[in-house]
Amino acid sequence: METYSWAGRLYILLLTLCALLLPAHALAMEELNVGYVPGTGFVEEDRPGHLRGNGYEYMEFLSGFLGAKFTYVPCVDWWEAGAKLNSGEIDLLPAMPGDYKSLPFARRTDHVIARFPMELVVQDDFAGGQVLLGTLDYNYPTPNLARVAKEHGFSYELVSFNEPAAMKEAFASRAIDGYIQPLLHPEKKERVLALFDRVSYRLLLRQDRTELFDWVNAAQDNLLLNQPNIRNRLNDKYERSKGFPLVLTPEEQAYLQEKKTLRVAVLMNNKPFFWQDADGTWAGATKAMLDQLEADLGIKIELVEEKSLTEVHRLLKRGTIDMVADVPCDFSWLEEIGLLPTQPYLDIGFVPITKHGGTLPKSPKVAAVDGLFETVTFVKASYPEEQILYCKSLEECCYAVSNGLADITYIPRATAPTLLESSSAYNLSADTEQVFTSTISLGISQNADSRLWQILNKEINHLPPGMLTTALNQGTHEHIRHLSPRYLLYHYPQQSALLIFLTMSIIMGIIYYRSRHHRQQLADMETLTYRDDFSHLPNRRYLEHNLVPLMEKIPPGPQKPACYLALFATTPKESIANRHLLAVPMQETAQLLADKEWVLAAVAGNVTGELICLCAAQNSRQMLNFAAEMVTDLNNQQEEIRWQAGCCPMAGNSLTQAEERALQACQEAMKKETPARIWDKTL
Repeated sequence: METYSWAGRLYILLLTLCALLLPAHALAMEELNVGYVPGTGFVEEDRPGHLRGNGYEYMEFLSGFLGAKFTYVPCVDWWEAGAKLNSGEIDLLPAMPGDYKSLPFARRTDHVIARFPMELVVQDDFAGGQVLLGTLDYNYPTPNLARVAKEHGFSYELVSFNEPAAMKEAFASRAIDGYIQPLLHPEKKERVLALFDRVSYRLLLRQDRTELFDWVNAAQDNLLLNQPNIRNRLNDKYERSKGFPLVLTPEEQAYLQEKKTLRVAVLMNNKPFFWQDADGTWAGATKAMLDQLEADLGIKIELVEEKSLTEVHRLLKRGTIDMVADVPCDFSWLEEIGLLPTQPYLDIGFVPITKHGGTLPKSPKVAAVDGLFETVTFVKASYPEEQILYCKSLEECCYAVSNGLADITYIPRATAPTLLESSSAYNLSADTEQVFTSTISLGISQNADSRLWQILNKEINHLPPGMLTTALNQGTHEHIRHLSPRYLLYHYPQQSALLIFLTMSIIMGIIYYRSRHHRQQLADMETLTYRDDFSHLPNRRYLEHNLVPLMEKIPPGPQKPACYLALFATTPKESIANRHLLAVPMQETAQLLADKEWVLAAVAGNVTGELICLCAAQNSRQMLNFAAEMVTDLNNQQEEIRWQAGCCPMAGNSLTQAEERALQACQEAMKKETPARIWDKTL
């Protein structure tokens, strides 16, 4: 690590003194421009004005320790980003990939922002031989590419591209057989043949900005002191959470082809982790994981039933099983059983179980399953031996607390509803806050081939994001508590007292409902009479029945508006083949018309796609302007259909006659391709 210059040290010292002597509001935030290239996956704008990504979140945390405000400047590509850094348009350039020597004016900070492996993406039918591989002209060096080529049996020629889009286009058109890039988009559908050569992303500054360099380095020091796991956390959040690609070596693929079947025992036989349905079918989150493993690896999973940890140990010694699911990720504890843990795939929170409404004594008796990892690591570490009551199962632990043999026990949070019901311990309750967590993994027999351990570690990374959580939630929600008088008395004494009252209220409610049901039927019949079956809008009968009251809404005065009838008709485009798709646009249009001050009522016409409106306007010209403006707005908003309108004065015309004349005007508007037309004697 480079030492800070004297000027840099003095600058940091002065900055620290200012922070100590001045109030927080007196320190001005310095503004710095940060460059990034959209589409590279490190900093992204997923919607206008909203940035996210591994690099963005890292930089925002860094800004707090730097005491600066960042403005993010998008660049077309990394070459433009480098040019803007050189010209001073941007101050910092995070995550510049490739050979940093390509920017001789730039200087790297000491700390790594993130590390990613390089990936080799190939066509689905890739079969080796002599191939063309795309690479970016600013990409990282790939010293292990030759080894990968040898392992997979191909020779290659590199084709250089200036930007990722051009390289991806060449791959899509099959001009190249594959390409090399950092693994920033693990959720891709393309085939990933190999991962190799982990590469580092750092911050770049101009060589001559020494004070800024020292300032940023000091801020990164503080960031890592306060958040030492920030890089792993961000990698899990933005990359691993999307599902890591499953990339197996030829040796690992050969092992799976030879092995064909894996014999598996499951340690945690409780719902929702692993249980049998009424028909004997295995289900649960662990079963979902094993099914996924079977599908991804193309290998058969054979379940071996076991009832205790001792039996698992015996099966391992005999070589009857290859691995055990749902074991704690603890190398030392599993070594005694004969297992080697993979990386964890799930965290299980344990909650305390006590009597409902009771209080714990100062020295509570705790029920625990003898030999379990959680008993050894938590219960024995928290309670003296004389306060521990050993049981054979979690169900027995619940029995012990329910019957007063113990005061408390600890069980997995997700299993609490099922365990409490299966043990009929209705006088127990589970706390909502977990007390400790157990991290679980797959345990591989120590006598198994080492390739199996490597394959399963890769498979755990490859599990679909959220798969286990979804399976656990589904298993928990499928649990339906069977209510009984005993359960209600223990947990809901006041509610039980109200049950009889509610029952009587329901009976009285039924009597009341039947007495008014007939009246409601009559009201419904009247509603159906004045409702259009297709659009569910008021129909022409409604307009005819209420014509006089509606016309009386026109305010009197020396310039009293005249009454008009307007007919709005639709002309479906090719995108609408079925008339039933017009229902929603008609409802929306009727609402828009009803909101207009010049519309007294809007109803459905006798023909599907027609709306009839009773309107008020000072004269025919104003009415025509109202209708034409409305049609124009509707055609701009509803691209799938086209509207035209025809209008007719109501003066001296019956509703039927005015409707016929408005239809004539509308048809004329369609012929002339104009928004609206007023009826006159020339039609």
